[in-house]
This record gives sequence, C-alpha cells and structure tokens, in this order.
Amino acid sequence: MRTPVYSAVAAGALSLAVSGAAAAKSAGMPQLDVHSFAPQLVWLVIAFVALYLVMSKLAVPAISDTLAKRQAKIQGDLDAAEKANEDTRALVAAYEKRLADAREESRRLQRQQSEADSALAAARFNELAERLNGRIAEAEKRIAGQRDTVMAGLEQMAGEIAQSAYAKLAGQPADGAALGAKVAGAVKETSR
Repeated sequence: MRTPVYSAVAAGALSLAVSGAAAAKSAGMPQLDVHSFAPQLVWLVIAFVALYLVMSKLAVPAISDTLAKRQAKIQGDLDAAEKANEDTRALVAAYEKRLADAREESRRLQRQQSEADSALAAARFNELAERLNGRIAEAEKRIAGQRDTVMAGLEQMAGEIAQSAYAKLAGQPADGAALGAKVAGAVKETSR
C-alpha cells in the first residue's frame, strides 16, 4: 500500500522539478539557476548547522528529559504495582490462614458442644430413667397392694360361696373355720 503512495510522491516531485527547470529557463527562478548554487549551498549549510545546534541544545535535551521522566514514572508505577501485588498476596495468605484457623476453631467448638450436649442428654436420660424406675416401683407396690386387697376380698367371697354351697348340698351349715382354711389353702396354691 505504501509503494503506490511513494511512487505517486516521487512522480509528483519529478514533475515539479521538470516543470521548475522549464519555468526557471523561461521565468528565471533563482533557486534553479546553476550560477547561484554555491551561495545557496552555503546558506543551506549555515541554516542546517543553526537548526542542528538549536535542536541538539534545546529540543533534543527537552525531549530526552521528557522521555526519562516518563520512563521513571512508568517504572515507579510498575514498582508500586508490584509492591501492591506482593501486599495483596500477603493479605490473601493471612486471610486464608485466619479462615483455616477459624474453621478449625469452629470444628473444635462444635466437638465440645456435641460432647457437652451428649453428656447433658445422658444425664437427663439417667435422671428420667431413675424417675421412671421409681414410678414403676411405686406402681408395682400399688398393684401388689391392690392384688392383696382383691385376693383378700376374693378369699372372703370364696369362703362365703363355699359355705352357702355346702349348706345347700349337705343341708346343714358348714364349719366356717375349717372351710375358711381349705379356701385359703386353695387360693394360695392358685396364686403361685
């Protein structure tokens, strides 16, 4: 793409030089007059040296100073970024360590709480078992007492039934003490 542009510029410069040479012959342009080339070359050298001195003493040092300042600022920014990166890595490492420590502390507290809860539950279970055993013992005593009462009432009732059955069968009243002893013996044998 640059080749056509360069060739167009070169063709334009050539046509300008040819037309300038033709115009110089006809109109007398002083830049193209062969007789005034030497003074023109001297002024060209003087102007080039003057521009070179101005550029080397003023412009190039100013540009070099600007480039040096720019490079120093870029290097300072890179150093600051590297330091910030290192600080961030250190903070991330500290954060991860604190997070791991917090997790371990949480696990430890959870184990302790679990053990405390287990001990409390075991104590409550033992207390409940003791209360239930006490209630069961009381209930067994009541049942035994009621059974004894029922059995005594049953023995008395069996004695009365036996007396009335004997009286009806034998036609005479039964001996209450002998019949009561026999009923009591029968009741004791059945309760075993």
